[in-house]
Amino acid sequence: MKYLNLFMASAIALSLMSFTAKPKKQKPFKLTTQADSAAYALGILNGTGFKGSLSNIPGDSLSHDIILRGFNEAFKGDKTLISPEEAQQLFMNYYQETSKKVSEAYKKENEAYLENYKKQEGVKTTASGLAYKVLRASEGPRPTVQDTVVVHYEGRTIDGKVFDSSYERKEPTTFGLLQVIPGWTEGLCLMNKGSKYELVIPSNLAYGERGASSMIKPNSTLIFDIELLDIKPYVEKEAPTVITNKEGQTSDNSKKAKKAKKSTKKK
Repeated sequence: MKYLNLFMASAIALSLMSFTAKPKKQKPFKLTTQADSAAYALGILNGTGFKGSLSNIPGDSLSHDIILRGFNEAFKGDKTLISPEEAQQLFMNYYQETSKKVSEAYKKENEAYLENYKKQEGVKTTASGLAYKVLRASEGPRPTVQDTVVVHYEGRTIDGKVFDSSYERKEPTTFGLLQVIPGWTEGLCLMNKGSKYELVIPSNLAYGERGASSMIKPNSTLIFDIELLDIKPYVEKEAPTVITNKEGQTSDNSKKAKKAKKSTKKK
């Protein structure tokens, strides 16, 4: 359990905090020696790391006061209410059960967003479940799945947070339609060059149960505004021509074959 390991690794920093009564007047805190500075630095590093790992633990019911109490008792060697072995099993059970609940709630929330979007005026839905709205129509050509496209786009989660944007980079993006998530491939093939669409992509046409980053969690419905700026049609590569020389050696380079033919004609 990586979170449990991070939790234990932060003991030094958090153990500096105690539950004893504070004196009425505290002396100004100073770092007088190199060891003092190193100790303080260690506290900062571990405290910062633990704060980050704690924010990734599912649920919001963990009491910081109780966490600190457990830290202090373990760090000082005092008798604890449960053994380290029991603590590990208890935390693992909590993490797994809470993760499942949070994940199921998040999945339902994202599915509900998609269903509500489909009810909006002007929204169309494909057989696969992809929902889209035409923001700017065009009569230009449409790409095929084998083509390469040039687009401007912005990607958001259902809470409106932008996770990727070519607009922010101030540069269009070029990619092959077989190199992206299925929702993009299907959606772009519906668009005409010069048009702008809003795509709302269900998780099974995006990153599914695996997710893609801290912002794109498992079972995320994704929203994209996409402008199709240009289409670069797929060009099939020329089939190689096999040449056999007098020694029985072969070559499959078509350019060499053409040169060989020209050389023969000159002779």
